Amino acid sequence: MPQQEENKRIPTLLDQPRNPILKSRGKSMFFGISDERTGNVLALKLVSSTGTQRAVHYHDIHSPMDFNGESEIILLTSSLKITIKGRNLEQLFDYIIQHRVLWIKEPQDSFAVPEGSEVEINTIHFEEG
Repeated sequence: MPQQEENKRIPTLLDQPRNPILKSRGKSMFFGISDERTGNVLALKLVSSTGTQRAVHYHDIHSPMDFNGESEIILLTSSLKITIKGRNLEQLFDYIIQHRVLWIKEPQDSFAVPEGSEVEINTIHFEEG
C-alpha cells in the first residue's frame, strides 16, 4: 500500500477502541513485549492488582539483574528494589534483559489465573531505599 494511502488510515486507526494487542506482542495476561522490529523499550510499566502503576526507565535498572531460576526476579535502581514473584519466570527474565518488556501486571485475584499458563506473576513488591 502506498504511503499516502497508509497516512489516510491513521485517523481511523486512532478512533478505534484501545486494544492491548496493538500495544504489545504475545499472549500472556501478565506481561507484554515489544515487537522485535521496533527495538528496545524505554521504560518498564508495573501494574499492581489494584490498578496502581509505576514506570521505571530501563537505563535506571542496575546490573546485575537477578533471577533465582524459577520464581523470583529482582531489579535494582538507585532508589528502588523491585521483586517480581511468580512461576516459570525464565522467559520473562530473558525479555527483561533484552529490554523488550513493556508492562508486567499482577492478577486482580488468584482465581483469574488460567491453569497451566506458562508464566505466572503472583506479586510485584517495591522497596524504597
